[in-house]
Formats: sequence, C-alpha cells, structure tokens
Amino acid sequence: MRTNLKKSVGAAIVAALLALSSPARSAESSSSETLRQYADKLGFGIATVIQPRFWNRQPQFKSTLAREFNRALTIVTMRQTQPERGHFDFDGMDSASRFAKEHNMKLFGAALVYRNDSSPDWLHFDPLLCGGWSAQELDQILKEQIENVVRHGGDDYYAWEVVNEPLAPGHNGCWGRVLGQDNMIAKAFQYARQANPNVPLLLNETFGQAGVDKDRTDQFFELIARVRKLGAHIDAVGCQMHLEEQQLHANYVDEFKYFLNQARQAGLQVQITEMDVYQGPPGAVQDPYGKQKDVFYNIVHTCLKDSNCTSFTVFGINDDLTWLRTNKDLLDANPVLFDGQYNKKPAYYGVLDALKEGR
Repeated sequence: MRTNLKKSVGAAIVAALLALSSPARSAESSSSETLRQYADKLGFGIATVIQPRFWNRQPQFKSTLAREFNRALTIVTMRQTQPERGHFDFDGMDSASRFAKEHNMKLFGAALVYRNDSSPDWLHFDPLLCGGWSAQELDQILKEQIENVVRHGGDDYYAWEVVNEPLAPGHNGCWGRVLGQDNMIAKAFQYARQANPNVPLLLNETFGQAGVDKDRTDQFFELIARVRKLGAHIDAVGCQMHLEEQQLHANYVDEFKYFLNQARQAGLQVQITEMDVYQGPPGAVQDPYGKQKDVFYNIVHTCLKDSNCTSFTVFGINDDLTWLRTNKDLLDANPVLFDGQYNKKPAYYGVLDALKEGR
C-alpha cells in the first residue's frame, strides 16, 4: 500500500498518466449494437457490479447498466445487510430489485459469507479471539443471516454466492476458525438451500493474476468434494479473473479450459463472477489495449463454447470506478469495458465480438 504522500503525488500526475496510457476511442463507439442484445439471444448472462456510491450520482451508470447488461451483481455481505444484531438493512437490495424489475434484469448476490472485514462491527471479529463467540452461537448467527437475506431476495436473484474465496489466506476469517472451514461451508449451503430451494447456489474462488492457476483449481475442487460429503448442495462454481497483462501466462486460455472441464466432471455449472484486466503502467506492455481486448474476447469466447458456462461479469462499469484504483492504489488502472466517460473501449468490442459469434 502506498503512503499518503505517494497518493498525493499519484493524484497530481494521474491525468498525465491516463493521457499517455488510456485507450483511443474506437470508431465503432457510435454503433447501436449492445452486449445485452446478443447475450439475450443466446440466453447468456452478461453482468456488471452495482456500486451504490456511484449509481445515484452518475446518470450514465444506470442507463449503461440497463442498456448493456441483463444481470447485475449486488453486494449483500453481512456488514451491509445486518449492521446491528437483529436489525437487517435491505434498502440496497430493494433499490437494486426495483431497478432490475424495471429493466427486466436478474440479480446475483455476493457474498453471504466472506472474510472478517465484510462482517459487521458488532461481531467483534479479530484474528485471535473472534469476539468470544462459541461455535453454537456463531452457527445460529450464520443461519439467521443467510436465511433472512436469501428469503428477502426471493425470485429477484438468479443465484447466490454462498461463500467467497474459501482458499484465500485466513479461510473466511472467524467463520472458518470457529466453526471449522469445511463444516462452515457445508452449513452455509444448507441454510441457503432451506431458505430458497429453487435458486442456484455457488461457491466462488479467485485464482491469481496470471490466469486460472491449475494447482489452485485442483485444491478448489478437492474442497468441493469434501464439503459435499458433509451435505453441501452446490450447483455452480464462480471463477474470478482479476488478470494483469504483465503476469499473464501464455497458456491462460488452456488453464481456463481445465477449470471448465473440472467443473463439468463435478456436475457443476460455471459463472465468471469477476473479471477485469489491468493493462500495466505506461510502456510496460506493447499495445496494452489491443491485448486487453484479446484477453476479454478469448475468455468470453471460451466460456460461450462450453454450454456449462452460463454467465460473465465484468467487475466494474467504467475505469474511473474500478476497485483497482480505489482499493489497490493503481491510479493508472483502466481494466474494464468503458472509460471514465462511458465510452466503449477496445475491450468492449472483444466481448461484443465473442457474443456475436455465439456458442
């Protein structure tokens, strides 16, 4: 993490950096074609993330969301939905549901269980004591949280990300520590299934910035086999791809195909739940936006060629709002499909080309 001084310097020169590195606006940007137009024909999910801090401030956020996407990811972590014990705040979910109904969209809820910093302060989760909760107490809190959120979401949600990043360091923090990681995952899926037996339930994982790491893929499906034996009913798996061009493996497409094959053998559908592609600092990669377009095309094309891969979510609606800038201090990051003025980038046309080719 950079220091505040470095942030100030970075903020002062970011305009110059972006002027040097931002993609040229495509001549195709006036096209009336949309991602949603072709995704709808294919019965394929195309999504981005609802960012409540911004979508009420930028009129183009909502208009772009409705025009280009038929699905949207909403953040439903416990910190957002149960800020005080027993008091549920569903304002964000309800706002998203109203928008989705108005525009014939479906929602994806992420995540019912994540790490300590996505949990509310009243849990007093810390790395050592975990708030002093017993396993029995925390199990009951887990059950109440999942059941309330899933029931409230109802039919507006096409799927739930029940547990996110179980292989990450800390293994879901205090949830995994107190309840036991495998046991906690199994219970979380059981509670979600009881709350809504008709909606697909998903286990999500991240696999690195260079591709979909094969060893981590193997660990992930070994985990799934274990928790299924404990009673977890898992319908689908989520594959995060926060890729960086400088690190990208030459065989990144084959790595993704391996993941798809493992999922098919396990009887699980696949959703690309989070994808962006950091182009690197100026001069680091030759033709960075041409390569970015190719990467998006290759991943979406590969997904579409496997009928078991059902949706694609780009993680952020435009470059100015990317988490890589706000959370990771990568002030030069332009990792998604639209620039800060909602102009279509080459990456947009990579996804569009893949959708136009179809399955």
